[in-house]
Amino acid sequence: MWQDIQQGDAKAFERLYQQTVIGLTNQAYSVLKDRELTQDILQDIYVSLYLRRFELPADINIGGYLNNAVKYKVSTILRDRLARAPHHSYLLRQEQEAEASQPDPYEHVALRQRIKAGIDTLPEKCRQAFMLNYYNSLSYKAIAHEMGISVKTVEKHISKALQVLRRELSGELYLFIAIAVTGALLPG
Repeated sequence: MWQDIQQGDAKAFERLYQQTVIGLTNQAYSVLKDRELTQDILQDIYVSLYLRRFELPADINIGGYLNNAVKYKVSTILRDRLARAPHHSYLLRQEQEAEASQPDPYEHVALRQRIKAGIDTLPEKCRQAFMLNYYNSLSYKAIAHEMGISVKTVEKHISKALQVLRRELSGELYLFIAIAVTGALLPG
C-alpha cells in the first residue's frame, strides 16, 4: 500500500488513513484527554506524511512511523505544558505580591500606557488571541474554537505576543506583573 501512496494513489492514502486513524486517535487521546488537540495532532501527522511521501523510504514500516509520530507530538505537548506550568505559577505569585503592595498611581498610569502601546503593535490575529487569553481568561482550546484556528496556532500567537510585550517593556520593574494583571490595569 505504501508504494501505491508514494506513486500518488489517493485511494491508497485514504485506506491507510481509515485503517490507522482510530488507533492513533486512541493513542493520543489516552494521554492528552483533549479531543480537539488530538484531532490537530493527527491532522498535522497525516498532512506531513502526505507531503513527505516521496522523501520516505519505500520499505518503511508505515504503522511504526505513524505510532512514533504520535508519540513524538504528544511528548512535545506534554513537555511544553510542563515548561509553562512554573511560569504560570510565577506570574500568579507576582500578581498576589502586586496586589499586596500598591504602586504609585503615576506608575500605574505609565505602565498602563506602555502595556497598551505594546499590545497595539501586535498583528491583529496575535492581538486577538492574546486579548482572549489574558483579558477574557479563555483557554487555548476555546480561543482556537472562537477564532477558527488550531490550538498550535493559538500557542504561537500568544508566544509571539509575550515576546513583543517583553521587548516593549524591557527594563520595567513590573514586567511580569504587568503581563499577569493587565486586565486589572487596562480599562474595560
